[in-house]
Amino acid sequence: MYSAEYLSTYPYFRQTLESVPLFAVHDSLTGLISRKYMLDFVRDLVERKVSFTLGIIDLDNFKDINDHYGHATGDGVLSQLGQALRDCVGQDGLAGRFGGDELLMVYFKSNDYNHIHDLYDSFFKGGRLLRRTYTVNGHDLFITGTVGSASYPEDAKDYDSLFAKVDKTLYRGKSKGRNCYIIYVEGKHGHLEIPKLAKRSLYDTLREMAEAFDQGGDTEEKLRWGFAPIRENLRMNTLMYLDGEGRLRDVISGQDLGVTGHVDSLMENGLYAPDKLAECYDANSVLAMTLVKAGYESALFFRLEGREKGSRCLILCPEPHTMHIWQDEERCAAFFLARLLDETGQ
Repeated sequence: MYSAEYLSTYPYFRQTLESVPLFAVHDSLTGLISRKYMLDFVRDLVERKVSFTLGIIDLDNFKDINDHYGHATGDGVLSQLGQALRDCVGQDGLAGRFGGDELLMVYFKSNDYNHIHDLYDSFFKGGRLLRRTYTVNGHDLFITGTVGSASYPEDAKDYDSLFAKVDKTLYRGKSKGRNCYIIYVEGKHGHLEIPKLAKRSLYDTLREMAEAFDQGGDTEEKLRWGFAPIRENLRMNTLMYLDGEGRLRDVISGQDLGVTGHVDSLMENGLYAPDKLAECYDANSVLAMTLVKAGYESALFFRLEGREKGSRCLILCPEPHTMHIWQDEERCAAFFLARLLDETGQ
């Protein structure tokens, strides 16, 4: 929990604590600042024209944790994650619970885009907050989240506009497959509309895939064009094609990565989605090392049927150096792309 001494360094809390006990401003589960006082704090900062960055962290698929392991385990994750967020922000701001599985931070050190980018990078890639395993009640739970962020006064001149832009970036992150952070940039995000982002469905992505796939010529062109909507909408970085001779090719760059062998031994059915590529070493060390050397930490494998049953495979990879929990939307899109190719008989 934040001490009264630290909170009193901010005029809003110094005044609030004159009439409200310290425990009342804290969220009882996470020890962070509760929603009411955090939002009032943000309003006060805007009224005082204090420069800051606002970020909202929405945990990905958190309902699944409650459903599979119980609410006590979910509460334990939130408690640990709240402490981790407070440590990340440190003396440069405050962290609060926005509600449910959403946390919020106010950060004062800098509004510079590159600085904020590095801060969120440390959240995700440094293992400080997200893409991190939390152990609760004997369960090791790999947690990811989506972050939306905007700064005052650079991005917005009032409280409502600031939250609207944070919301917009958060929805943008969700529409791109979650497990990422989006920092508001007017030229990139100013035209986006939340209702359209929120309503965007898997159907839209599949329809775009089918239309693009049909425009392609040979196998690689069809795959490259069909993959484009997955890359844009679901934030996948790379598509690889393992042919019938066990040769691996990067569909996007056209690079031939050599013979790596088949993946039949990796899969009991047509799908293999390991949390870590290290799980692949025993079955196919050459393929695993090829992907790791290319900078990937996780991959989604889909076996193609077609004329050479079990001998060809599509491999989808997220951004390099990213641990990834594969979402249902991504699995469905990969399956659809594989079936599109199967139907051509190529």
